[in-house]
Amino acid sequence: MLDLTLATFHGLFTANPGELDPILVPYANRLPAQVVRGNRSGGLPAPHGDRSRFRDAYAVLLHAVKVAWDRKIPLVAGTDNVAGLSLSHELELYVEAGIPPAEVLSLATLGAARVMGKDRETGSIAVGKRADLVLVDGDPTRDISAVRNTDVVVCRGVVYDPAELFAAIGMRGR
Repeated sequence: MLDLTLATFHGLFTANPGELDPILVPYANRLPAQVVRGNRSGGLPAPHGDRSRFRDAYAVLLHAVKVAWDRKIPLVAGTDNVAGLSLSHELELYVEAGIPPAEVLSLATLGAARVMGKDRETGSIAVGKRADLVLVDGDPTRDISAVRNTDVVVCRGVVYDPAELFAAIGMRGR
């Protein structure tokens, strides 16, 4: 099993000094200004300012993800970065690596439940399973970025409005 955390490495290996972390780019116009300013640190310092070796290494990493997927190695959609915002970017990177969007959704839901030994109670929609849901505006099986367009979250029987959750951390609505 591989827990890839690609979203973390993406920014470290590809962002230029002064650029916003790629995880936050889609949310930049919704984040508080101080958060945007504080996350314009760019990636790892590149020798002589040449990021090409880092970017080449990142491309190899994406290729390795696709090879692992093709060889049926279980992948877990985890990330060690910005809580609540980085998972969507993580899923986008799996698609960029060559995994079809519907398969990415499956590995992030039922696949994760299988890895944890919880697939009989969660991970898919079926009678008798716990009904934790995220409803999105769009079709993430065609465009994985639609997972960012959350309309409703249901967790342990409680319905949450994403706009209220984002407002609680100082973000503006979409």
